[in-house]
Amino acid sequence: MSERYIPKVTEAAIPEDGGWAELENEDVLILSIPDWDEIGGVTMESFQYVWLYDRLEDAYLLCFKINGELEKAIAFAKDHAGLLLTHQNAYQPFSILITSDALGTLNEQTPYFYLPKVELKRHPKAGW
Repeated sequence: MSERYIPKVTEAAIPEDGGWAELENEDVLILSIPDWDEIGGVTMESFQYVWLYDRLEDAYLLCFKINGELEKAIAFAKDHAGLLLTHQNAYQPFSILITSDALGTLNEQTPYFYLPKVELKRHPKAGW
């Protein structure tokens, strides 16, 4: 069994845009995070993740560590990116595709990073 992941990140990115798609019969949440140019070229060998709920900001935080070293976090505030987590696809395991490009400009050459099969366990205090 792998060691439990305890995040050490101190800030979270807020997606500029996002939406759901079905890619190869899989529900995928596509996010545009312009500040993350470097993540598009990362080859993932392993990743760990944990969802946290920030009661003060009423937001879910997805914290993840890639290849045991690169650590990132994404904030899903209830009235912003959190709306994506209220979609029916977010109630079962789904994958996340992250790009620094605008979603309207995506094509086959667009660099991206892919997190397969994440599962959001909703916090009882969140209510959403």
